[in-house]
Amino acid sequence: MSAVEESFQVLVVGVDGSDGSRGALAWAGRLTLATGAHVVAVHVLTYNRELLRDSTLDTMRTWRRELKDDLRTKWVEPLIAAGVEHRCLVVEGESPAAGLLETADRERADLLIVGAQGSGGLADRVLGGVSYRVTHRAHQPVVVVPLNWSAPRRKHG
Repeated sequence: MSAVEESFQVLVVGVDGSDGSRGALAWAGRLTLATGAHVVAVHVLTYNRELLRDSTLDTMRTWRRELKDDLRTKWVEPLIAAGVEHRCLVVEGESPAAGLLETADRERADLLIVGAQGSGGLADRVLGGVSYRVTHRAHQPVVVVPLNWSAPRRKHG
């Protein structure tokens, strides 16, 4: 086993259904196939946005169930298509960055992977997006996958 293969056992990937998170998942999937690492796909519910939907028991059950279903199916489709072993988590945090950082530490991640741009809004872009905050506060290496990244085609021959 090479040093790279031994280095990466747990990859935590931030997932929010955006094109940026799809790219991050595709990148993580390629690394996983090369190293045998395990992916933990994490969506963070924030107190100021999603958790406000919990106003009634009916809406709480419905939107949370739909979100978990989307996370396990549509949102991690790049991993499913590649046949990559993964686990999905929905966690709560004061911000997406804080939730990802806490999860990466709790999972003892060897690498934290995020897309360059998620579904954050103007406030995230002005105040420093998730990728900026994560790269400046993480206890493990961070990979920020550019929004326009796509897997290079391998040459045959």
